[in-house]
Formats: sequence, C-alpha cells, structure tokens
Amino acid sequence: MFEKSLQDIVKGIRANKRDPSAYISQVIQEIKKELRDSDPFIKALAIRKLTYLQMMGYDMSWAAFQVVEVMSQPRFAHKRIGYLAACQSFGQGTEVILLTTNQLKKEFGSPQQYEAGQAINCLSNIVNRDLARDLLPDLVTLLNNSKPYVRKKAVLCMFKLFVKYPQGLRLTFDKLKDKLGDSEAAVVSCAVNVICELADKNPKNYLPMAPQFFRLLTTSSNNWMLIKVVKLLGSLVPEEPRLARKLLEPLSTIIQNTAAKSLQYECISTVTLALPYTKRSDGSDSKNVPAVVKLCGENLKLFVEDSDQNLKYLGLVGMVQLMRSHPKTVVEHKELVLGCLSDDDVTIRMRSLELLTGMVTKRNLEELVHKLLRFVLLAEGAYRDELINKIIYMCSRDKYAFLTDFAWYLSVLVDLATVQGEHHGKLVADQLMDVVVRVEPVRVYAVENMIRLLLDDRLMLGQGQSTIAEVLYASSWIVGEYSQFIGPVSKKVAAKAAKAAEEEDEEDEEEEDFDQKPKIKSV
Repeated sequence: MFEKSLQDIVKGIRANKRDPSAYISQVIQEIKKELRDSDPFIKALAIRKLTYLQMMGYDMSWAAFQVVEVMSQPRFAHKRIGYLAACQSFGQGTEVILLTTNQLKKEFGSPQQYEAGQAINCLSNIVNRDLARDLLPDLVTLLNNSKPYVRKKAVLCMFKLFVKYPQGLRLTFDKLKDKLGDSEAAVVSCAVNVICELADKNPKNYLPMAPQFFRLLTTSSNNWMLIKVVKLLGSLVPEEPRLARKLLEPLSTIIQNTAAKSLQYECISTVTLALPYTKRSDGSDSKNVPAVVKLCGENLKLFVEDSDQNLKYLGLVGMVQLMRSHPKTVVEHKELVLGCLSDDDVTIRMRSLELLTGMVTKRNLEELVHKLLRFVLLAEGAYRDELINKIIYMCSRDKYAFLTDFAWYLSVLVDLATVQGEHHGKLVADQLMDVVVRVEPVRVYAVENMIRLLLDDRLMLGQGQSTIAEVLYASSWIVGEYSQFIGPVSKKVAAKAAKAAEEEDEEDEEEEDFDQKPKIKSV
C-alpha cells in the first residue's frame, strides 16, 4: 500500500511552510518507489501526487514513460489521471509523445464518449507536428461521430492540429466547413469559433463563406456564437465592401432587440467599422445610414452613462470608432465626454481625452481648451502632462487649421509654461517659437509676454524649474530675434511692473500697520 495519500502530502506541505523542500524531496523518493510497483492503483495514485507537485513547480519529466503507462490502463479513473499528467507535463521536446499515437487512436474509437473526449482533450494539449499529421484523419472521422459531445470536441481540436500542421487545413477544411450545418447548435458554435480564429490571420481566404455566416447571423439565437459571427463578418468587410451595406439592417435589428450588452457592443463596433464602406459610387450615403448612425450614437451614450466602469469604457471606445466616419454624431455628446474627465478611473479619463481631441472645430476650440485648462489645474503627474499634450495637439493640429486667434493661443502657452511638471517644457517652448516665426502680427504681443516671463523672479522657484527653464530659453530667443519691438513693449511692461510693485508695497504697508496695532487682551 502507498505510504501517503494526496491529502497527506497537502497537509505535510502546509505543516512545513517555512522550508517544504526537504519534505517534498522525501515525498518524491517515495513516489519513485511506488512507480516501480506493478499494482495499477498504486502507480496511478503516484502519478496523481506527482502531477500535484508539478503544479507547484517541481519537474516530473523523468516520469514521462510511467505517465504513458497510466494512460493505457483499462480503468477510466486511472486513464483520467494519466491524461491529466500528460497535459500538464508533456512538451514539444518530450520524447515519449510518439508512444501515445496508437493509444489515442484506440481511444478515438471507444464507444464511451467520455473516453474519446478526454483523448481529444489530451491531444489538443500535447500535439506536435508528427502527432497532428498522423492523427488528423482519425480526428476528421470523429467529426461525423453520432454523439454531439465528441463532435464538438473534435471540431475544436482541429484548430490545434492546423496550427502544428498547416498543410492539413487545405486537405480537411471542407469537412470542417460542413459542421456549420450541423444539427446540434453547440457543434455549429464550435465550428464558428475555429473558423473565426483561422480567419483572424487571413480573412480574404474565407470570403466565399460570407453567405453561410450571414445566414447564421439572421437565424441563430445563440448570443456567444452571434458575437463570433459578427466579428468574422466585420473582418470580411474590408475585403468585400459591398457586404457593409447588407450588414446594416440585421445588425441594427440585433442592437435594438438584444438584452445582451456584449452582443450589442460587438454589433455597434462592427457597424462603425462598416460605415466608411457604405457610401455609393457618387459619394452619397445609403438610405438607412443616418438612422443606423443615430441608433449607434444613442446606445453608445447609454453605455457611457452606465454605472459599470467596463461598459463606460466600451462606450467611449465605440464613440472613438464612430467619430472616424460620423464626427457630428459624437460631438452631440461633448458634455457627457467632458464629464468623464473627472472619473476616478484613469483609463476612462484617457479615452475621454482622446475622444475630445477629435471633436475639435473652429467654433468650439477655445471653449474646449478653457475647460481642459481647469482640469490641468486639478490634475497631477502623467495625467496632467497628457492633458497639456492634448491641448497643444488640438491647437496645433493640421498646421493650426482650427486656430483663429493666435494671440489667444500664445496666452494659453504662457499659462501652460507656469504649470508644474517635467515633460511639457520643451513642447511649450517649441510651440512659442513656431507660432512667433509663422505669425507676424502676434510678434509684438509675444515679445511683451516673453519679457514679462523673463522678469518674473517667482518662476524659478518650486517644482517647475526644469519646465520653465526651457520656456525661458525660448523667451530669450524670441526677445533677441525680434528686439526691434522691445522699445514700445518695454514701456508697457515697465508700467505694468511698476503698478504691480506699488500694489505689493501697499500690501506690505497694510501688513505692518496691522502688526503695530495694540492687541486686546482677553479678560
């Protein structure tokens, strides 16, 4: 009889938490003795214990042959232990893998569906090129097994064999394709999963199957399978643009009727992907496109308004996709997106920021920038730097295409120059010089502001020294390059500086008077 059960080993490891290595070494020595025993019960339970130790990180490759022996035992309970050990411990370099070929062939022909099922599962985990080549015909035979349990496992295992033996795909794909018409919904779902994974690498090869997938889209009620079908049809749209217009109606129907958020989002995502391909030859939109776009916009709004952070994030991602083809629909939700900038989740804030940069027009640029500047004052760290980067990107985008008031933009840059941070100084400095060089009318205003920056002693104090140093370098360059404007400008700056000094002196006098007043003692 074996010395320790698996439960005993678990208890022993827990009892030796500080240093279980000595205890485990003793257990492994006992397992080696048990594996030499002829009793199948002892051998199977020894492999079971060894598999547990392998899960903890201990090597069991030395027992690979004994694992194959346990796999070939006639008792199902023993086989199951052997197959699990093989799945856990066999790798591509395991020499005894080829010894399992005949054993797996034998199991595939078993009248017991669970024996065939565990053999298929094991094959999918340990398969290499040789096993895939030798067992592919047997697995194809199982595709027509009378039991749906075996058929669906065989269909899923086909993908693993195609990965290791790509030539098999060309030889047996027709058999796999036939499973799309299987009488069992679970088998059809598995076939869709496999074909979706295959099409992910090269969608063009699966374009002839579009009619079959379209039929599944309009007839199936299995949400998980529909998600896969929708994804697959979406990947085919760039290869066949005419498919885009045909998909709008069934996808819109699903968006309106389904209660499953996952399926609804996949349909919206595929619609946004298809919309750029729905235009007619004359450039006009299809008749039903406006209604579909409105439907997507309304549902994405509900996603963003949801209290679930995951749904809110998906809603923002969907709006980013929709904005590429129909930005006006997304701009309607500007205030909702702005509200997300104060969300606790940084990923949601980043997505909102990305979305806002795409909403910019000549009319709303200044409004958006002013609102973002408020968030800059409250933000910290990397998020603050990202806000500043986006503000500058929005203003300078497409060579300042949306900017109408460059003097206003210079004042924004001056405000950003005084914000604490380590990474935006060079960007602000480059923008200051670029605007002044490009736009002649703002040079007088620029020189005035640069002189003010250079004369402000407070800017060299605090955490923003690295940022302001680069900005002051740009300021010095601007003042030196356009020194002809220093005369008229310096008078204005001097007057403002004198006024500011007077105000500071008055404040100091008020403080001194207050200090000199006699203090009333409390009785």
